[in-house]
Amino acid sequence: MTTTGTIEELAEVLTEHHLVGSWARGNRQEPRPGKTAAHYKWEGIRDSLLQSGELVQIGSGGQTGMRSVTGLEARKFPVYMNAQVLMPGDHTESHRNLRTETRLVIEAAPGAVFVCEAEAYAMNRGDVVISPPWTYHDHFNGGEEPVIFVDGYDNAYNPNVNVNEKLPDGQLFEIVTKPEGYTRAMNSHSRPITQERPFPLPPMHYAWKDTEAALAIMREAGEARDPYEGVHLMFSSPVDGGPTLPTMAWQVQVLDPHQKTLSHRHNSSSFYQVFEGEGRTIIDGETLEWHKGDIFGVPPWTWHHHENNSNDDTILFSVDDWPAMKALGFWMKDEETA
Repeated sequence: MTTTGTIEELAEVLTEHHLVGSWARGNRQEPRPGKTAAHYKWEGIRDSLLQSGELVQIGSGGQTGMRSVTGLEARKFPVYMNAQVLMPGDHTESHRNLRTETRLVIEAAPGAVFVCEAEAYAMNRGDVVISPPWTYHDHFNGGEEPVIFVDGYDNAYNPNVNVNEKLPDGQLFEIVTKPEGYTRAMNSHSRPITQERPFPLPPMHYAWKDTEAALAIMREAGEARDPYEGVHLMFSSPVDGGPTLPTMAWQVQVLDPHQKTLSHRHNSSSFYQVFEGEGRTIIDGETLEWHKGDIFGVPPWTWHHHENNSNDDTILFSVDDWPAMKALGFWMKDEETA
């Protein structure tokens, strides 16, 4: 990576890759047309994040901001992904608000943790950590290398006012008081007696080692591939076993080498992160070529299918707002038949 010397030069890199920095104001780019416009290449995402780490300050004392990049067209979707970097020593100020903040770790470093509701979660590649609405959370990179994670947001389902609250008494960061595994133990086979779906929901941690093992077991057991999605898992809520959240589901899927799925469409919105592999997605006849690290969106009610054009497995993580659409009574889908 070539280091960007100035904020102005960094802005040019962002423009080239159709990205917007969280620190930028007054962006004048015009969104691209077409069903495949919401596609952001890893090279641009990663380079701009690391360059911002050298140029963008996220605060002093209590560091209140973040260094993240969002695709220019992404915010037209009710759910979307962006990407964020934590440089060595970064510690974001703890707060809670009325939106869901979810993270998928892409590049990890020893010593980096998410903290949510007084429990620390080490950042490991492939881990998904959920900070539900109105849960305190912050991030700390105590390691020696940058860490990068993808954020999944449900911004379209926020109230009109996104209430944001800091810790009481001027405290900047959460004190970790719960032992590792506490929240998982309290929300699995046994849990404190509480209402069926408490508010706020508890934090959720889906470790990649568990996800990878579940995918492997499904394949070993000869489970039938979903003709539209391949080997496909949803991260279920520890509270009721349903979708990850009332507004959106985190999902992961594996496409076998040279697999081509059948086409389908649904009126929920999907955003994908290419965790491993390469391939393409055809959206209403438009071809989107993607590679490891890329982020892309599939608009609602568009016919689409995936193709793994390599000799290796492809792994895609995704967020989709079908839980909200189903709860509202609006969800529909159409499927091509073989």
